[in-house]
Amino acid sequence: MNKAEQVWGAYMQSMQKQNDNWKNLLAEDVTFTGPAARAIGKAAYVKTTEDFFQMVRGAELKRHVANEDLVVTEVEIKVATPGGNEIILDMAEFYEIRDGKIQSVKVHYDAQEFRKEFGIN
Repeated sequence: MNKAEQVWGAYMQSMQKQNDNWKNLLAEDVTFTGPAARAIGKAAYVKTTEDFFQMVRGAELKRHVANEDLVVTEVEIKVATPGGNEIILDMAEFYEIRDGKIQSVKVHYDAQEFRKEFGIN
């Protein structure tokens, strides 16, 4: 297991245990880019992540691959919508890791249903 995979693994383990250790693995200038949200800086990333996880009802990691500074995942996330529905987001996530910290996260998924359910244009 390489360093990037170790950092990502610790991040995911903290998320699953629902403790705050994941925040210590973020660079101060971390960025998040996704179809429905963007965040620049650690405080914005934490808020975006915490807001999203309030809607998460389940997740299944399908697979991941890693090299020295990148971890890519395929994950299905079940999300509760404001209308009481649940949708499944089939995501590809790209974690860029340097100096033992997550520098950026880029998330890709078909956001059409998400935007419809959440009233985002």
